[in-house]
Order: sequence, then structure tokens, then C-alpha cells
Amino acid sequence: MQLTSSDETDLLMPLYAGVHDPNRWKAFLSRLQRRTGADHASLILTQGDMPMDQAVKLFSGRDLRAEALRLELSYLHAAECLHYRTLRPGRVYDATELDMHDPEFRAGQDNLSRQLGISDRRVIRIKDQEGASAWLSLTRGQDAFSAGDGALLIAVAPHMAIALRNFVETERMRVSGTADGLALDRVGVGWIAFDREARVVAMNGTVPVMPGLTVGERLRSDNAATRQALLQMAAEAAKGETIASRLVALSDAPPLHAVLTPLIDRPPLMPSRAVLIALCRRAPQPGAGHAALLADQFTLPRREAELALAMSNGLSISDAATMLGISLETARNYSKRVYAKTGTSGQPDLVRLILSSSAMLG
Repeated sequence: MQLTSSDETDLLMPLYAGVHDPNRWKAFLSRLQRRTGADHASLILTQGDMPMDQAVKLFSGRDLRAEALRLELSYLHAAECLHYRTLRPGRVYDATELDMHDPEFRAGQDNLSRQLGISDRRVIRIKDQEGASAWLSLTRGQDAFSAGDGALLIAVAPHMAIALRNFVETERMRVSGTADGLALDRVGVGWIAFDREARVVAMNGTVPVMPGLTVGERLRSDNAATRQALLQMAAEAAKGETIASRLVALSDAPPLHAVLTPLIDRPPLMPSRAVLIALCRRAPQPGAGHAALLADQFTLPRREAELALAMSNGLSISDAATMLGISLETARNYSKRVYAKTGTSGQPDLVRLILSSSAMLG
């Protein structure tokens, strides 16, 4: 079956838009339900070997799960998709084909259909994409689905496969971006991306708030050398020239220095694409959570971990003792035990160890 121009507008547009829509494929399912005269249209998504009872289930129309729950038949409703993994991708199945080799299961599903007033059902499995699987299902309370309804599912399936692949890749990128952002924030690294005209394209939340830093505009800096460096390096980076990283002062008040470096592997998709990135760091902010993680990593009592953290922040033993409210003699005893347990030979060695410790990412 060939999709009509109306189908392409009514079904395919919301299908592809569902990849990025906060409501996912609700609009697509609603239109598919209307197009086929179904009382219920659903999309089931799984990742890897995820059990079917943990699958994501989207639907439009009747809430069959809620109806089954009211009838105390939720166990039968939950079991209806247990055989879905055995279905061959790209083929439409009716209800009788889903459980033909399991008489007990078949009897349970027949009972569920009678109680819910279901007269017909169609299911198609979408070919696995990047470790994800999907099933489209249609349900009617009266009459049977036509051959055209099944043909429509077959025609939509390849498009659903593309949308599913895009969805999996988008989710992978989202998780990667979230993890990268969290990691950069924990180590205090900020970035500002500039286009070929040295205009700000984007920045992350770790960059300190500073005047003259606005997306879509050039950096407003009183430092002429910085402005010139940005313009020159952005132009060279846009040409793909090999240029060395350079340290510039982005701001004098508050003081903020950054390393300018070309942004490599950039896709040439947008005229305003980023070609240059500025990397800067904020001062670390040790907290109580860091002390707890240090205590776990090096098997330290809590107070010894707090002293080690204070010393790694540049405080002398005397100043650290005052801050922690302990005597200097106690602090010295703590420090000796800290050095022994961490295998360090003094405060400089301890500072190096702690600042490179994964506990500081907490």
C-alpha cells in the first residue's frame, strides 16, 4: 500500500516530530487511531533485553489498562504482550495469531477481550533499531479491522523504524550531553563557543556571570588584545587553519582567563556554527560531600577527612585547626595519620593526591 499525500501529512509528520515532542508520539497515535477507526492505538518501546512489563507504553483512546484494573483483570492485560518478541518484524498479526501455541494464555486473553468488549486487534513489530524494539497495536470494540488497516500499518512501519532509530540516537546524545555537562560542572570547567565572526553561539552553566557576555553578540571586553585575539582566531579557525591554543583575559573584573582553541569535527550545517571555543575554570568549592567521599576513599574518620580537605584548599595546619574548632596538637596528630593512610609525605603531596582524587567530583 502506498501512503497517500494526506497520510504523509496526517501520519508521517507527527511520527517524525514525535522524536523530539515532549509528548512523544501521542499526536501520531491519535491520528492513527482516527485514521483506522480504532478505539485504542498503542506504541510499546523496549531497549535491549528489557522485560516487557518494564516497557514504555504510549496510547491514544481507551485506557484499557485502567479498565482492566477496575475489572481486576490487570494481570491478563499485563500478560497480553508477553509473546510480542516472537513476532516477525514487518508482519501484521491479529489476536488469534499471538497466542495460538498456548491454550491457557489464549483462554485468558479471550476472557479479557470479552470483559473489555474488544472485537479485534492488530499488532506489528517494528524492526529492531540500535538495540531498541517497538510494536504498534490497534484495538476495536466493534467490527473487525479491514485489510487496508493492516496494509496501512505495514506502510507506516519503515517510517516508524527510522523515527525509532533517530529517537535512540537522540536519547544517546542527550544522556551523553547530560553526563558531559555534569562532569564539566563538577571539575569547574566552563566553555563559550564562538562563530567565525567571534559572536557567542552558546555557553554552559559553569561560565561565571559577567557583563558583556551575551549569546548572539561579540564579547564586550575593555581588553583590546582579547577582542583582537577572538576575531583573529575565529577567522583562522573558520578557514580550517591549524592554530595553537592561546590564553586570553576574558574579563578583568571579575578576573577570568580562558584558553582559546579551535573547535574540531564541527558539522558544516549552519552559517552560525561554532568554530572556536574558550575554556575556563572556576575555583573549586570543597564541601561536606567531598569530605565524606574522601573518608570513604582513604578509610579516614570524618574529622581527619575534613582536615585533609581543608589542607588541600591551601590552609595551613594551624588555620585548618582553627576552622575546624580543634587544637593545633590534635590537628597535627590528625595530619600524621592522614599522611600515613594516604601514603603521602607532606602537605604538597597530600594536596596533589586529593585534588586529583575522584572524591572531588562528588
